[in-house]
Amino acid sequence: MAKSSAKVTKIHANPVAESLQHLLKDTYALFLLTHNYHWNVEGQQFVSLHTLFEQQYTEMFAAIDEIAERIRALDAYALPDHYAEMLQAVKNLSNPLNKETDKDKTADRMIANLIALHESVVKSSQAAKKAAVKAGDDESQDMAIGRIQVHQKSLWMLKAIVK
Repeated sequence: MAKSSAKVTKIHANPVAESLQHLLKDTYALFLLTHNYHWNVEGQQFVSLHTLFEQQYTEMFAAIDEIAERIRALDAYALPDHYAEMLQAVKNLSNPLNKETDKDKTADRMIANLIALHESVVKSSQAAKKAAVKAGDDESQDMAIGRIQVHQKSLWMLKAIVK
């Protein structure tokens, strides 16, 4: 029984690592959805959205590894308790893949869902930055700032499409 308790302590003992867990969960959910939309987008904007989604999920794939490795550097396990939350975040969005005849509306719903998840990742990044500042963890703070910048740029691009 003591081993199980020690494991839980290792997972949650560091507030920076815990904030990075949330960032990792949110980034992973966004990655999965972006990759799925890359495969399934249709309509007049197909080529541009297919390309944009690929650029975004490729960048996030590398970021996921970086965030997870930072969590491990902080002596915690990456995503031990957050799989269900990650899947729930995606499940709560409207499903644009419902075989609608208007493919452009489907693409617009995809973009709206991605905007919502990018905003969530920005919030998680900001929370991780705050935790890192409080702990004096410059490396985690720097990584969080970088994630904020990437997702704010992605938000700008996605919002420019639907205006």
